Amino acid sequence: MAKVLEEMSNYIYTEVDNGSQTISCPRYMNDVYTLGIDLQYYIGDIYLQMAEISRGDIRSQYKKMAVSELEIKEKIEKINNARLNELLTQFYNNGGQIIEAPLTSDQAKELQPFFNRLLDTYFKRLESLLVLAAEGSITPERLDRMINFDTLEMYGNVSKLFKVDEIVQGFNNLISIRESVRK
Repeated sequence: MAKVLEEMSNYIYTEVDNGSQTISCPRYMNDVYTLGIDLQYYIGDIYLQMAEISRGDIRSQYKKMAVSELEIKEKIEKINNARLNELLTQFYNNGGQIIEAPLTSDQAKELQPFFNRLLDTYFKRLESLLVLAAEGSITPERLDRMINFDTLEMYGNVSKLFKVDEIVQGFNNLISIRESVRK
């Protein structure tokens, strides 16, 4: 169990000046998609680590769950690339003018503590679920359903922090993608 928790990846963390780890509050729709992609890697990593310590059918279940997370990641990457292409077109059509962030730096700083609190709660839930799964208290299917529920709930709660339509739409897109793959 300790091995699983130790080897969890840090895909979505960036270092800040004081040495602590934090995830930056999204200022663009693409930041939202990057967060979604990184979370997909993180969740997939959870399943792969669980597969390493499991045997038999449970091991193959965790591997299938990891593949499912990659499918979600690929869909997010697809809409992220489409959005980047839209921004490039806008940039060139406007003569190379800098595109302003929908959320200012000051607004992002104001939201950062609330954003951090929601993500911290989410990651603590995932860690608790991981402990339960490693102990055998919950099945892989139950773990998957609970992680899916917590992820959707976190996206919804985080989107409520923002008054910027573009960012809210990004989180709504992440929810839609996750729900469409999980049916």
